[in-house]
Amino acid sequence: MRKARVFTLAAATGTLIIAGTAAPAYAAPSPASLCGSGYSVIDSHALSSSPAATTYLLWNGSTNCVVTIRGTAGGSTLMHAKVKVEGGSWKVDEGDYTSYAGPVRVAGGGKCVMWGGGINEASYTSGWEHCG
Repeated sequence: MRKARVFTLAAATGTLIIAGTAAPAYAAPSPASLCGSGYSVIDSHALSSSPAATTYLLWNGSTNCVVTIRGTAGGSTLMHAKVKVEGGSWKVDEGDYTSYAGPVRVAGGGKCVMWGGGINEASYTSGWEHCG
């Protein structure tokens, strides 16, 4: 049940009443909604941090996608998502975000991938995996 809050502001010219409802609960975006149509989660890693977050690796048959998604609402904090394939360089999205970092994408058919992400001081980087 939502509770309405009413605030009254008296001014010399009259009274202004502002009514509103409490903010809705935080709903984290799904990894697939961030990467786009056709992507499915093939791996994930929970980051032990405050605030909590999870980094996801997704695949659509030809391209890898990585996102790091915060588990709770809050102010902006340093987050990153990264991915690379054998013979390639890191694709990275890093910055101060309120809910997620990424998506970062790299074509990867037939190659092993390294991926990872982080929030504040908590960070994860995989070894070479998901080869094929």
